[in-house]
Amino acid sequence: MDNSAATPMPSQVKKSLTRRERSERKKRAVKASQVAEQKAKCEQSQSSKTSSNAFADKKNIMWVVLSGAMALTFIVMLFLPDTGMGGGLISTYSAMLWCGFFGAALFRYRAASGWAGFAYGSVIGLVIQFVSQFI
Repeated sequence: MDNSAATPMPSQVKKSLTRRERSERKKRAVKASQVAEQKAKCEQSQSSKTSSNAFADKKNIMWVVLSGAMALTFIVMLFLPDTGMGGGLISTYSAMLWCGFFGAALFRYRAASGWAGFAYGSVIGLVIQFVSQFI
C-alpha cells in the first residue's frame, strides 16, 4: 500500500500555490496601476496650477496688489493738475473701473462675492472722482 490517499499529489499543491500567487500578482498590479494613475493626476494638477490656474485662484494676492496699484495711479492722477484726468467722462469711467477691479479682487481674496466688491469699489471710485473736482 502506498500512501497516495493520505498525501496530496504534488500537482494539486502546485496548482493551489500558483492560483494564490496569481491572485497576489493581480492585486499588486492593480495597486501599482492605481498608484501610477494617482501620480499622473497629481503631476497634471500641479502643472496646470502653475500655468493656467492663476486667474481662478481666489487667494492669489498678486491680483489685489496689481489692481490696487492701478486704482491708486488713476486716483492720484485725478488730484494732480495738468495730467489730463481731472475733468471729463473718461476720468469718471477709469476711476470707477479700476476701483471696481480693486474691490472685486479684494473681496474675492477675502472669500466674498466679487460682484459686490466691484460694485462697492465703483461707487468709491465715483465718489473720489466727484471729490477731485471740488479740490
